[in-house]
Amino acid sequence: MAQRRPLATIDANTDLPEVRLKFQYDPYLRQEFKYPDNLVYAGKALLGEERRKKMNNENRKRERENISKAVCALLNSGGGIVLIESCDKDFNYIRDRLGLDLEDKLHELVYELSACDYYDFSQKGSYLIIFVKTWGMQKPYPELCTLDTGLHARDFTSRKLLNATRLMNILEKKSQGKGKVARLSTDTEQRILEDLLAKEYLCLGQTMGLAESDHIEFKDYSTEKSTQRIKEVIKQYASAFGNSQGGYFIIGVDDKGTVKGCARGTTSSELECKIKEFLKSLISVHLGDCKSDNDFYTLTIKDVKHENNHFGYVIFLEVKPFCCLGFVENPQSWILDFEPHECLGKCREAKQLTASEWVKIMTNQGPDPSLESQFEILSIEKRPPRAKPVYKKKGLEKLPELRDSLFGSIGDNLTIKPDRLYEDLKAEYPGLEDLLSPILPNAGAVIVSRSWAVDLELESNPNVVCDILLLSPNRYPTLYSVLNAEVSENGLNYSQKSAFALKQKLVNIGAYTGKLCVIPTVLCLNAEHGKSSSSGPVMEYPETYKLEDLDTVKELLQSLSIVILSFRNLLSDKIGVQYFNLLTVEQYRLLSNNLINETLFVHGPPGTGKTVIALEIIKRIKNRYNCSIFDILYICENKPLRDYVRTYSICQAMTRVKFATWKEVNVKHIIVDEAQNFRVEEVNWFTKAKDITIKSNGVFWIFLDYFQSCHNECTGLPEWRSQHKYILTKVVRNPQLIYSKMHEKMIEFATKFQFSFLNNVMEDSKCCHEIEGFYAEVFLSRAEIVKYVSKNCVRYLSEGYAQSDIAVLCSTHEVATEYREQLDEAMSRLARKRRERIVFREAEEISRNAILVDSVRRFSGLECLIVFAIDPVSTYGNVNENLFICAASRATGKLHVLYERQYHLKNSGQYFY
Repeated sequence: MAQRRPLATIDANTDLPEVRLKFQYDPYLRQEFKYPDNLVYAGKALLGEERRKKMNNENRKRERENISKAVCALLNSGGGIVLIESCDKDFNYIRDRLGLDLEDKLHELVYELSACDYYDFSQKGSYLIIFVKTWGMQKPYPELCTLDTGLHARDFTSRKLLNATRLMNILEKKSQGKGKVARLSTDTEQRILEDLLAKEYLCLGQTMGLAESDHIEFKDYSTEKSTQRIKEVIKQYASAFGNSQGGYFIIGVDDKGTVKGCARGTTSSELECKIKEFLKSLISVHLGDCKSDNDFYTLTIKDVKHENNHFGYVIFLEVKPFCCLGFVENPQSWILDFEPHECLGKCREAKQLTASEWVKIMTNQGPDPSLESQFEILSIEKRPPRAKPVYKKKGLEKLPELRDSLFGSIGDNLTIKPDRLYEDLKAEYPGLEDLLSPILPNAGAVIVSRSWAVDLELESNPNVVCDILLLSPNRYPTLYSVLNAEVSENGLNYSQKSAFALKQKLVNIGAYTGKLCVIPTVLCLNAEHGKSSSSGPVMEYPETYKLEDLDTVKELLQSLSIVILSFRNLLSDKIGVQYFNLLTVEQYRLLSNNLINETLFVHGPPGTGKTVIALEIIKRIKNRYNCSIFDILYICENKPLRDYVRTYSICQAMTRVKFATWKEVNVKHIIVDEAQNFRVEEVNWFTKAKDITIKSNGVFWIFLDYFQSCHNECTGLPEWRSQHKYILTKVVRNPQLIYSKMHEKMIEFATKFQFSFLNNVMEDSKCCHEIEGFYAEVFLSRAEIVKYVSKNCVRYLSEGYAQSDIAVLCSTHEVATEYREQLDEAMSRLARKRRERIVFREAEEISRNAILVDSVRRFSGLECLIVFAIDPVSTYGNVNENLFICAASRATGKLHVLYERQYHLKNSGQYFY
């Protein structure tokens, strides 16, 4: 047996903030406790009420804090399992229980809600096992589980350490009345204090003429250790008064208001420096847009004398109400420091939240409000603390509709999805159906995947035939990994990691808050001889972790729908908040069903998400074939799109021109984007790419849209009838008004060339959301266009849009250069009163916060919220519709199409207004 070493340790003899909770695949505990979950070893403890009564208070407090901090971290991180090793080998949980002090602490963590809803207990040998369910954020309860907020407030004549529930009231008051001026309860109190502060010194034994109140607190501290006592409490009282209505903390006066003096033997200046140093470490956290940095206190130190002898000082600390919040220390609130897609085997640490991180979660501050114009957050009543926000375009299917689209209507019969994939697998592996038949229930859902690991952004296992997720009433959710080889340690590890990652994503992305486990089980398939065997760890989850009924199955499937459809939104980096969008069911089916195709042509009108799918398929290729980023090549026509893809660091990326002359061909898989604009020059790029992927037995996918072709030259693509195609039809990027205009142009183009394939695409394509957007079309002179764009840009910026939200697209790069110079001059005059200087960029400068001015072609494949399309007329006369479509499709919110009046007068003899 491997040497015992805890998987994640909280040392009971060490203060927890100094301890690193590390998660690793420990041989001993993996063998002893085979749970695919967050597993925290909380050290040894003496358990049982009678035993704990005999412990000294210090040891009992240490063990109580030790265990409660481990439970807190799991409540805030999707749930998991705490292991406690009993110091007494005779401990029996059923007989001895935990101990009242530990039970009270666990109740406190869930705000005294029903403990049985969050905790289950079991015993294995000398270990007590606590199964912890994730906390679900729900009103009126706080967003996080917290042992100690580190935040104080005034309550009549007392200082109170706020619990997280009371903090919600403080936050509400602060948001409604920031910057209130401190005012004592009576004018008499105010006058007396002003008189005292005006005196040269105070006399020992004199009475202040005041009593303690909401706004006044006295402390004696006339002993020799007065400086140490001041250090211990001054931040707490500053926090209490500042988080309330302000007041005076007066030191050197007893409870009856008699002057005693304090800090004898030190000078006034030394005392002032020490107090200021003590207060410097108070943690300020601002709410919303508040950035106030004003001093929150006034310090006055008065000498205390008696018969000309010095008897120390009276310290008057006047504390003003904080604009926001003041913490004595960071809250005692813990999380496990990993992302949802990360899993066992990687060393991750437990982390104490900083005050600012804690407040951000507690106030549930979401992404940029500008998202609200196009997106809506998925409406989920309860949400785990670490769940990332998931958005969908307004008007797209609701969650129950998405669930039914993916998995069908779940009833009394068993549903197997995707049914086509299941039939393909049975045909490829004749023994599969016989292997699975004994384990399949009569009701519920079975979700089939060639590799759930790949779906969850993990590496695949070449011996895995498929993964089967079984969700059925009165059964544990179970992930069956079918191996075409003997069961091995490697296969067991694969199954456990996949189950753990799936459980984490169901909580942290799917926002599932019920009691949840995913049991990994390995099945061995021998198709040749019809033999099978199974192996897997023996799971001992409580009965409460079984799916209760079909409604519970549907609820979990709803979370699973979010997991399999979510992808990290392209705006996450831009706005600094990580959040997810949902793929359409159409996009998901393309990703999940067709990876095994060697060559696939993916067609789709503008706005159907081809570039998004290209990036997602690259991630799946990397995990499916366990290859490096150097094994995958992304090819596009334009440098800006190439540079954008490079920022993801998931593959090599180059332009078609570079690829044509590339000598060091060492890739296995190739993804081509915007292929309709490729050209065949000295080298046929398609033949070269095809030969590479045939030799390496790799994936070769080509994304294209004939509606956005910008030239008439040979593209190198095979004739459309001979292409193995997948067609995307659901437009999700462009608003309805913009899509309607593009649709008109697409019909004109398809009709002009009598292209039956494109006519069929147009019949099926539609805008599948409810965002109306904005569209305007005007005909102006060059000077009027410059004035129009300048004024509107300044207006948008004044409305809160960023410069990077705006793009000005011209027909050619040369024209764009001319407009950039003219716009720079015009806009600098209009924006002189703005603090932020308006700057311009080209398409390559993707990270700059500047207005883009470039050609339509160079911006192909990218997008922007507001687009000004200037004269989208091609030099190739018969693809004018295409250039318009390409320009218009870049706009995700507002589109202004501006035609140069003089150009049309010259070329068509018509005059436009």
